[in-house]
Amino acid sequence: MSTKIIRSIIPIAPQQYESSYVNQLARALDNVIEDQRNPLLNIPDMPNVSVASILEEGDLFEDNGFVKIKRASASLVATNVGTTALGTVTVVIS
Repeated sequence: MSTKIIRSIIPIAPQQYESSYVNQLARALDNVIEDQRNPLLNIPDMPNVSVASILEEGDLFEDNGFVKIKRASASLVATNVGTTALGTVTVVIS
């Protein structure tokens, strides 16, 4: 895969503009473009869907390999399954 070099799309500022501001803007835009080309994202200790019901609106969580955002309108239910036994059952057929 080749990497194309793209020059800044904002030209050098003419004399009637504050050139230092426009140059800072161009550097900032270059940084955004570079971040988009090479995203580096690491979110340590991201909670999973089992605790999503206690998260606040806007929090991130992992659900089966996908990153999701907790929305206020979403109702997330953590499911607990269990079984139990009590005594015996006798069936009599007459």
